[in-house]
Amino acid sequence: MLNDPLPKQVDVRKLIVKSAEITAQEPIAELERLAGLLADDKGEALVNLRFFVDEGRFRKIEGDVRSTVNVICQRCLEPMPIVLTAEVNLAVVWTEDEAKQLPRTLDPLIVGEDPIDLSEIVEEELILGLPIVSYHEGECKGHSSFSSGEETAEAEEPKENPFSILEQLKSSDT
Repeated sequence: MLNDPLPKQVDVRKLIVKSAEITAQEPIAELERLAGLLADDKGEALVNLRFFVDEGRFRKIEGDVRSTVNVICQRCLEPMPIVLTAEVNLAVVWTEDEAKQLPRTLDPLIVGEDPIDLSEIVEEELILGLPIVSYHEGECKGHSSFSSGEETAEAEEPKENPFSILEQLKSSDT
């Protein structure tokens, strides 16, 4: 069991044979694609992954990833924190043909002979967990409405009718 940074390169086959469990923290700044979608790269992802062979003889990676990150509110364009959670449920396979034979409930992770980077798996799961649109619940802080007080005062004053000139022309023709 690990409890610090996420190991960069691991041999998934060995971890599955050992029925290993990895608990780690990965800085958001290390997850460059995810950090590019956020307001900043502060925070850490808490990762818990189990590697094992299940009853159906599938080699699996299960676990969860949690993080609190800052995104941009689409209403007020200010940073706001959200909690991302992602469930990892992957079946480890070696070829595309094996991936096609998996039940629909399992997502394939196709691995070759080379070690894999666990941070890429974590990053993908967190990106998939991002909301499509982020906004503060209720009213945004400091933005009680989308119009200022000056605009509402102007709205109360009667505005000049742009067609009033036509009335003058019509009355002069008769």
